[in-house]
Amino acid sequence: MYFSQQLIAFVAATLVTSSLTSPVQPLTRPFNCNDPKQGVNKNCWNELKVEEHLTDWVAHLPARCKKGEAWSVCYDRVATTNLEQDCTQINSTKCQPFDPDFPYIHPQWYYGAYNTWSINNFFTSWYKAIDIIAKEYPAVIVNASKPEDIDTFLAFKNNGQTSIDVALRNLIIKTDSEPQRDALMAAISEYPSTVKYDSNNIETAIPPVAALLKTRLAQLLKHVESDLPAFLAMAAEGAFSQPKRLSEGAIIVKVSGMAGSLVGTEWTEIA
Repeated sequence: MYFSQQLIAFVAATLVTSSLTSPVQPLTRPFNCNDPKQGVNKNCWNELKVEEHLTDWVAHLPARCKKGEAWSVCYDRVATTNLEQDCTQINSTKCQPFDPDFPYIHPQWYYGAYNTWSINNFFTSWYKAIDIIAKEYPAVIVNASKPEDIDTFLAFKNNGQTSIDVALRNLIIKTDSEPQRDALMAAISEYPSTVKYDSNNIETAIPPVAALLKTRLAQLLKHVESDLPAFLAMAAEGAFSQPKRLSEGAIIVKVSGMAGSLVGTEWTEIA
């Protein structure tokens, strides 16, 4: 078969142009769970057997743990030598993100410590957002505080007295994303509140309900950070071992555009 010089030249030019303009596909390296400097990955929770590590550690608390203190406070102190770290309190400056460059005893310790902070951040973000929502978008609180389905029957039966968990569950389940949302639902079910509000007159009781929501979040956080089974239930499957965090600003941005219809929320990268 005979090819003209013009055709050969055209094909050669096309191949050269293609090789110059086609993007080079970067090689993707597998995530190394043993290197905290790479950040966090939800799959590492199971790969590093963090649950087994924490269970064993709490079962054999070292002598350096103070009597009566939450296991997570002692754990963070041992993991990072930060004597001030305390993630049991909501909206506290003593609960700070952990440095991946710190020479941890083992990567398991980084993931254990990271989760104490990550779970605190989740609760604190909602805690800080509720005041703004109640003041600027009260319809969102009203919407969430109205009992639904089986809760309607229970509220009617109890003359409008409704568990604060109903309002908290409705608020977060309609605005938050899995799997953190599902983890919180499990915590609420495992540690239910006995505090109630009057859902018959919620439109005139928004500030008190908002205050109850904040108190409930603080109570749940303290329970989760102090009770290992509750902590493990929330952190399971790497739900909070992710390089993204919820912020009150992201919550408010979504809430402001909901116009009474609660939908998914935004996430922001850790700087």
